[in-house]
Amino acid sequence: MTGAVTPPAAGPGVPQPAPGPAVERFPAAVLRGGEPFAVLYGPGVDDVFVDGAHQVRTLEETLWRLLRAEGYERIVFSSLQDPVYFRDHGSRGLSRSAPAPRRAPGTMRHAQLKGPLGGMLVSGLGPRGATGEQREAPAGGAGGGGPAPSATGVSDPFGVMTLTAHLRGREHRTAVVFPYAEEVLRHHGAARQLAHAMADWAQQSDGRNLWVLVFRRPTLDAVARFVAEQGAFPLLETFVRQQSQTPGRPGTARIGYPQAAELERLIHATRLREGLRIGDWRELGPIVRAMAGQPCKTRTWRSRLARLTAADDPLDGDAVRGWIEGADTDPRTAWERLSVMPGLDAVKEHFRQLRAEVEATTALRAAGHATEAELPSLHLVFAGNPGTGKTTVARLVGEMYRDLGLLGRGHVVEARVRDLVAGYVGQTAGLTDETVDRALDGVLFIDEAYGLSDQLEGFGGESIRALLSRMENDRGRLAVVAAGYREKMEEFLDSDTGLRSRFPTVLDFTDYPPDTLLAILLGRLTRRGVGLSPDAEEQLARIVEGMHRTKDASFGNARDMRTLADGIYTRWAARVRGRVHEPVTPEDIPEAHRTHLAPPAPDPVALLAELDRYVGLGPVREHLTHLANRLRLRQAKGGGVFAAPHLLFTGPPGTGKTTVARLVGRMFRDLGLLRKGHVLEVTRAELVGVHIGETAPKVQKAVRDALDGVLFLDEAYSLARDTSYGGYGAEAIDTLTREMEHWRGRLVVIAAGYPREMAEFLDSNSGLKSRFTEPIPFPPYSTADLVEVLRRSAAAEGYALGAGVADRAALWLERKRAADPAGFGNARTVRGLLEDMEGRMAARFAVHGWPQVPGSGSAGPGPVVPLEFEPADVPDPAPGGTAPGGRGPGGPVTG
Repeated sequence: MTGAVTPPAAGPGVPQPAPGPAVERFPAAVLRGGEPFAVLYGPGVDDVFVDGAHQVRTLEETLWRLLRAEGYERIVFSSLQDPVYFRDHGSRGLSRSAPAPRRAPGTMRHAQLKGPLGGMLVSGLGPRGATGEQREAPAGGAGGGGPAPSATGVSDPFGVMTLTAHLRGREHRTAVVFPYAEEVLRHHGAARQLAHAMADWAQQSDGRNLWVLVFRRPTLDAVARFVAEQGAFPLLETFVRQQSQTPGRPGTARIGYPQAAELERLIHATRLREGLRIGDWRELGPIVRAMAGQPCKTRTWRSRLARLTAADDPLDGDAVRGWIEGADTDPRTAWERLSVMPGLDAVKEHFRQLRAEVEATTALRAAGHATEAELPSLHLVFAGNPGTGKTTVARLVGEMYRDLGLLGRGHVVEARVRDLVAGYVGQTAGLTDETVDRALDGVLFIDEAYGLSDQLEGFGGESIRALLSRMENDRGRLAVVAAGYREKMEEFLDSDTGLRSRFPTVLDFTDYPPDTLLAILLGRLTRRGVGLSPDAEEQLARIVEGMHRTKDASFGNARDMRTLADGIYTRWAARVRGRVHEPVTPEDIPEAHRTHLAPPAPDPVALLAELDRYVGLGPVREHLTHLANRLRLRQAKGGGVFAAPHLLFTGPPGTGKTTVARLVGRMFRDLGLLRKGHVLEVTRAELVGVHIGETAPKVQKAVRDALDGVLFLDEAYSLARDTSYGGYGAEAIDTLTREMEHWRGRLVVIAAGYPREMAEFLDSNSGLKSRFTEPIPFPPYSTADLVEVLRRSAAAEGYALGAGVADRAALWLERKRAADPAGFGNARTVRGLLEDMEGRMAARFAVHGWPQVPGSGSAGPGPVVPLEFEPADVPDPAPGGTAPGGRGPGGPVTG
């Protein structure tokens, strides 16, 4: 249905501005920019428009009204079929000069303007335009009530002369419109004259008159490429290229898809004129929002509404879902949906404050005050981990901005880095502009925006610069929401000096606490119609608590809760099938999540069974027994686990510190204090850098690698001593202290070293003593313990100690300790002694013949009899006796 344009009656030659509101997506500012040309493009240029009077207009009608409202007195149209035509009698009337004397009737008033029929003036109803639509003149328009005549029969050269004469005229403000610019530029019969006219106009325009070109191209870059391909319009090509390189400059405008207000007018126009039924009026708002969020033209919606009307079907949520896959017709407003989202208190407060500020500014302006007050920036940064609601809130932002009058359409275009960055030089800015064009009058949501700054030296920097330009030039028509991890988004904002000023507001989306996560999990199961047994609910609470306690950068918050709920539902459905009245039970919980259920604390005897293989270690056994008993007590009274303590191992070398550290990870895992229990062994070299800025990241990486397990720092005192020589040990200790507190409950740090030096280590930082509350001494082995270590180590290698060997070895060890107390290696020295004894045995056999060991011959397997060491195999225990060799392959005890 095409309504007639109806300007007020006026005398010939005195056209008046057209009444009635314009269409939101048709930016009138492009007509007053002072440029020689106005270039219109975009998906909406071949659409129809519903104006404020609920009339459906073609592009030509809408453009005619806008030009009239901007004060253009004479509006001349030109197409390939009609080189000169008018849409109103007023413009036609102003195309004639005052009557000249002795002019023959029906001839041109300008003697110089002669067409193919000489000086004769051809009038009458013009033919159909390029789209096949009959052009109609406004009823009651200036110059008469009939249709405005076209210049049918006028040649292309004469048409160019006529248009040029109108543009150069100063007596009437004139606009020349090419509604089908591609056809004219490609096929014009006087292309050379037209190119000359455009070049001349580009250089001589004074900003009063205007040449309007409408291109059916989606982007300004596409327009520039098309003009360049013609090769005949260099100054027009330059104009468009400059506009494409500086988006937002006056002279170009993108006509996009209809906004919500226009679609609502279309619905009401169809309802009142054609009888469309509304199913549920409460759904109308969400329906309009869903329609406005789609890249569809008014023509498409008009056709769909017409089919509903013809079938006498109502417009309701079902109808819209049939048009739009996944359409959200939630009757609640965006504000209501945000208010019921879990957590996000700071985010909700920001939008409450924004709403109050906009309402106050609007009221002040309405009262004639604060005319220079500016509304706050629409651009936002959402910083947080995955699953914290960033994408969901971004989809609400457009609706909230539209409700506040800050954006016209409020749709959301979700983009990734690949939608902004091209793979070849010179293409990125155009790709970014195309994406921004799709988001105009709405929200551009860039998830993982730090991907742009990560490739700052490449095409990412080019995209950031193009984005900054559009954010400035399209203020009021564009809101950019950039999202990602907090630390990475800080890097993004620091990557260009213009980003922080464009993004003044950073909203933190903090991780959900366990109770909120549990509510999300149970809510999803409830919405799927599934009940839970008390046991299942209790176990899920413990699982969620464990997932939260052991979360890392990959934790998905609500996303992980949805995954868990869906996994439970799948297992439950496979178990019950048609018995849907049965609730979820613990057996429906996926196996992968049951690792978060802390096992019952083991009996200390069973827990410490592995330590029984080792000699000594009395303080260690006592400490671990104490931990196991505390945990059993808590479980007995229904309490939870406590954070695993950090440990300080003090003792000389070879007393089992490294061996026990490796065992502690598994023991703490069995106690339920650590989820993985792995052990990462590091030294000063792995923690301290050689340049400024290297040390803290190295410490943080080691901590991340050890999460849910043990970080074992041997000879930890070397960090404290490093501070005295201008090194970065102090920075390593400071960073480690902070990380120990931050990851409390997920990380156990075991620091080991000599007793006196470890005291220096604790004194080097005031926070260390409060972190290491569990010192465990590893005293030197007694001589009897050392002989027992020798006996067990020999047995592990298939040897036995013969008569007199133990006594001689004890004497040797005592003399060795007395000769060098500080250098005595305890179990390490025992290993060296065993290696020396094995060498002496081999030398003895080499002289006297190799023994035949039972069970090793060709007669088949039999019992293996260990070879016995003789007293002579032990080195001379006298001072200065042969020292044992280097370290061997290891034994049951390590230092």
